[in-house]
Amino acid sequence: MNLRKATFIFALVAALAMPIVAQENSGGHRKSEISYYSTPIYKILDSQNAYIVIYGKPHNKMGTVTIPKNWSRNRPGEVKKLLVRKLPPNTTAYITVVKKSGDFLKVLLTVPTNHSDPIWGIANENKVEDVSGTESIELEL
Repeated sequence: MNLRKATFIFALVAALAMPIVAQENSGGHRKSEISYYSTPIYKILDSQNAYIVIYGKPHNKMGTVTIPKNWSRNRPGEVKKLLVRKLPPNTTAYITVVKKSGDFLKVLLTVPTNHSDPIWGIANENKVEDVSGTESIELEL
């Protein structure tokens, strides 16, 4: 009889303690600080100091963004802000903006690396805006 009572009390204490332990990790999911969004690229104009990217917006509209080329250089203690990746076969070119806690982190251009591809063009240097002090970009979607 004492063994039954002890087992019952142990089970009761374990059942009451379970919700306290479970509250520490409710759901088992954590929201990530990293977020991203991607959109197709229609044209990339290459200039001496920047890439001018013409990208797709909803409802068949287009937007442009100027990305400094110096963002792709390695700087000690900093994350590269620009990464140009080779386009996989049977895929269309796209741009991805990565944010951390809502702030700009980096931009990824997934494009053909061959500059003779029709997606590449050359920008008129006289019409390219100065991007020397640019710290972030934002796509208008």
